[in-house]
Amino acid sequence: MYYVKKIPNAAGNHGNILLQPFDGCTSLPENLLQPYLEANGFVNITVEDGVVISVEKNVEAWEAWNAAQPPVDLDALRAAKQDANKAALADWLAAHPLTWTDGKVYGVTEQDQTEMAINLAQYQLAAAAGQPAVLEWHAQKQQCHTFTIDEYTALSLAIAAYVYPYRRYQEQVKAAIYAVQGKEELDAIEIDYGSVGAAA
Repeated sequence: MYYVKKIPNAAGNHGNILLQPFDGCTSLPENLLQPYLEANGFVNITVEDGVVISVEKNVEAWEAWNAAQPPVDLDALRAAKQDANKAALADWLAAHPLTWTDGKVYGVTEQDQTEMAINLAQYQLAAAAGQPAVLEWHAQKQQCHTFTIDEYTALSLAIAAYVYPYRRYQEQVKAAIYAVQGKEELDAIEIDYGSVGAAA
C-alpha cells in the first residue's frame, strides 16, 4: 500500500508517493500506482473508507504543469542513460567472473581483456625477435602462472564467448536509448544484465 495527499495542492497535484501514512493522507493501492505515476500526481481520485478506489488523470492540471517545465535536453538524457548502461555492464562483469576448465576464477572486465591482449602481443613480439618469452596470466586474487600458447588462447576465447551475450545486450539497450523520442520512453527503458543469463 502507498500513501498520497487526500487533498491536492493548488496546482491539482496530490504529491509524491510515500510508503508510510502521514497526516492528511489516503491509501493508494498498488493496482492504481501506475496511472498515478503516469499523471505525475495530477489526478482526480475517488476515496472510500480512506482508500483510493479510482484514479483519473486531471488533464488540464497536468498540461498546465507540463507546459511550465523547462525544455528537455533529450540528447543529454540519452547520453546519461548510455553512460549508465556502460557502467551497469562494467559492474556486472566485475561481479561475475568466469570459472574456467582449470577450476580457477578469471576476471572478464574490459580491463582484464585488454591486459590479456597486451600480454599476448608482448609475448608474440619477444618470441618473433628470438628473445626468451614466458606467457603468464593470473586467476583472480592469485599470482601469475605459466600458460602454453594453446591454453592462453583457449582462455581468451572462453572469456570472449562468456562476455559476448552481455556485449550484445549492451548494444541492444544502446540502440533503444538512441531510438526514443521522449523522456518518458527513455525512462521506461530498463537496464538489467541479470536478464541476459536468464534468457540464455
